[in-house]
Amino acid sequence: MKGVLLQHGKTVLVALMLVLQGCSAMKESHYVPKSPETLDEWMVEGELVLRADSTKSKSYFYFKQLGENYELAVLMDEPVGEPKAVIRGNIFEPDNETLDVIGGADAMKVAQHLQEQVSGAEISYWVRGLPVTADAVIYQKDLHEVDSIEERGWEIDYRDFMSVQGGYRLPAEIELEGDGKSLSLEVVRAETGFLTSPCAQNVDQAELEGSADGAYGYGTDADAIASLVPADGSAPLPRWIDEVDFCKQLAKVHHDKLPAPRVGLYGPDSMMWKISGLAMPAGFGAGRALLLQVAHPWVTAGIDQHSVVRDDPLGRARRTFYHILTMTYGSMPQVMASANQVRDIHEEIEGKMTEHAGAFEYGSEYRANEINAMIWVHATLWETLVYMYEDMEGELTEQEKEQFYEETKLFAMLFGIPESALPEDWDAFIEYNHAMWESPQLTVTDNAMQLKEDLFDAKSIFMIFPLWVQEIVTSANLPPRIRDQYQMKYGWWQKFNNAWIMTGANVAKLLLPKSMEQHAIYHEAEARLEGERLGGYNQRLIEAFFDKERIVN
Repeated sequence: MKGVLLQHGKTVLVALMLVLQGCSAMKESHYVPKSPETLDEWMVEGELVLRADSTKSKSYFYFKQLGENYELAVLMDEPVGEPKAVIRGNIFEPDNETLDVIGGADAMKVAQHLQEQVSGAEISYWVRGLPVTADAVIYQKDLHEVDSIEERGWEIDYRDFMSVQGGYRLPAEIELEGDGKSLSLEVVRAETGFLTSPCAQNVDQAELEGSADGAYGYGTDADAIASLVPADGSAPLPRWIDEVDFCKQLAKVHHDKLPAPRVGLYGPDSMMWKISGLAMPAGFGAGRALLLQVAHPWVTAGIDQHSVVRDDPLGRARRTFYHILTMTYGSMPQVMASANQVRDIHEEIEGKMTEHAGAFEYGSEYRANEINAMIWVHATLWETLVYMYEDMEGELTEQEKEQFYEETKLFAMLFGIPESALPEDWDAFIEYNHAMWESPQLTVTDNAMQLKEDLFDAKSIFMIFPLWVQEIVTSANLPPRIRDQYQMKYGWWQKFNNAWIMTGANVAKLLLPKSMEQHAIYHEAEARLEGERLGGYNQRLIEAFFDKERIVN
């Protein structure tokens, strides 16, 4: 028996390897990075070593710039925490820097040593790979990356670059050499926007004042569910989220719900990280959540008419998970950047139904930024995650479910959905899901059927087995009415295969190192909280699936 279980475990491990190999073939085309000159508010952090005047100064640091004003913070021996000294100035007035010492004589010596050798205004340019003056001599690696700069008595060599949020590539290792002096800067991570404001939309501050819920709130929880799932089987009244409503919700999260900006929306003590951090429940539930989403005719129409999913279903899944994971595990600036990007993408998705489908009439208007449809997509993610977690990891207490559901409301607000438009508690949330499963709002159209076929159609030999596993598990866990509409079989053969797949997954959990239980993005977020750069196995996983060097660090 033990031999059989070990074989099942090996099968799952092989499947995971094949997934990685298959995903590595899904590379996006190389993007053209934005010019770092366009950065208006940004920050970098890392470690510096200055050698000059027979003195060595070493410290962790961060450099932050908002408009013309900057601050260079000396953190001394801790990569994360309150600064011990801060040099402040304006890039156009480099001789008027001020020094604020908070942490004692050692920090003051390091800060003064820095000021004697280089100005914060110079660092502002050089740390972005830019020259300070027009007289600089510049050597280029290629069109987008500089190799070295010579100016003001320094030779600045760039050893490595990193891709960061917003489409930028910034230097990661910088070596400055001068006459009898040197400065080494190792940059661990960067933020490239949303340091002061959560919203990129052109909304006047006066418009954001007043009720954050606008006209979307309800008097009782029963009213909310009745509005989302009308008892007569009709479509719910469309409610569009405009720019002001969206920004109100972001402002509410940013100002009222915010933990430390570095931590982001949740953090390691949250139920969200506990449940979604495990790789297997989320991975095995992905097909279920997706098919529940596209069973909604509006969602299907939006995908069918505005997405390349038919040609690249796994590519779309990758882009979707990129934003979901960024919102869940990113720092607060990363969370807000991703929320604004998704809003802009959704704003382009609108049209009219080309057929009558369940509760939705031919010719009726749909938009991606519609509150009822967004709540359904939101619900499929979190109900599926808890469903699969309890199936694979064990029952959650009612208190844990309530805490998790309260946390999911923050995620919904990132799409402009007001808290009062959602079912009030976990029980009401489950009641809403069950009502939707039986509602004509979920009707599998011909387009949805084709999307299902495309989802499980392996484009590579390496993906045949992983997608077959995903199809079996998805069929086993879909609500029966929806499974029947998708014409997915669930007889004795599918039940047998689902049983050994789940057994193999459980054995794999026992065989794998404890550190591999959580997915790579979870570990990347942990590294951010420690002020470190992720490396090794988890870094390669991120690059293999997302074709990006980093997601939330």
